[in-house]
Amino acid sequence: MKHKWLVLIAAALIPMGAMAAEPGATAKPEGRGAGLTAEQRQARIEACKANPEKCRAERQAMFEKRCAENPERCKEMKAKMAKRMEECKASPEKCRAERQAKFNERFKKADADGNGAISRAEAEKAMPRLLRRFDSIDANKDGQVTREEFAAARKAHFEQRKGRKPDAEPTKM
Repeated sequence: MKHKWLVLIAAALIPMGAMAAEPGATAKPEGRGAGLTAEQRQARIEACKANPEKCRAERQAMFEKRCAENPERCKEMKAKMAKRMEECKASPEKCRAERQAKFNERFKKADADGNGAISRAEAEKAMPRLLRRFDSIDANKDGQVTREEFAAARKAHFEQRKGRKPDAEPTKM
């Protein structure tokens, strides 16, 4: 019975918290980027690019804090991640194919008009993380993100993280 009351109270307080937020702020759950404006999030991203070790240490500390708060859930998630990593080591092509299939499904679902590209409005509804980087991914600036543009941006991002310059040719999606 206590649990139901807590859920009802939390549900009632969430909209109040969202209304009380300053203009431009977004209501987010606790954690990375909670309650930050778009400008603050961008500043945080830039700071992490400048000092990735500090950001990695902060993420690790947050993870350890969450594990201390709920050790049973943490133990379950660690076991699940370890199992998945072993599966992917044993069969990397299978994992790659599964990720690709999941992406294709999400892309197709987001592409409401079925034209093979995602517009800004479609991204806003179905792929909010894509929306944050929409302009940088939309290489030809036509207001649409195709699978090819997405693949090229993903490859460039991966190459940048590895410290290499990206190739001109995108990977097949």
